[in-house]
Amino acid sequence: MIDLEAIEPVHAELRPVYDRVLRTFSVQLWKDGEPGGIHGLTDNFRYADEPLEAIDAFLAERGVRALTGDEAVLLYAGLVHAKGGPDWEIFQMQLAAAEQL
Repeated sequence: MIDLEAIEPVHAELRPVYDRVLRTFSVQLWKDGEPGGIHGLTDNFRYADEPLEAIDAFLAERGVRALTGDEAVLLYAGLVHAKGGPDWEIFQMQLAAAEQL
């Protein structure tokens, strides 16, 4: 879950989702505790990085500011975590290796 400070006075939150049946990624937008849209509802995002390519346009259409670089990294990690399995394990190993450098 990624908390965003939206255009005042709205509080926005992004929730990464992986649909195991369809094998697709999406991002739920929640504004002030209410559903505000789903990025990927009609798209076919098969890889965790694909929703990030157009997330800022999706947010702008809903009156929410663009993601910072750090927030985009957290959202990507959340998408990989939502899928779980070997992808998440590999991601964790890559993080651990990067920290040792």
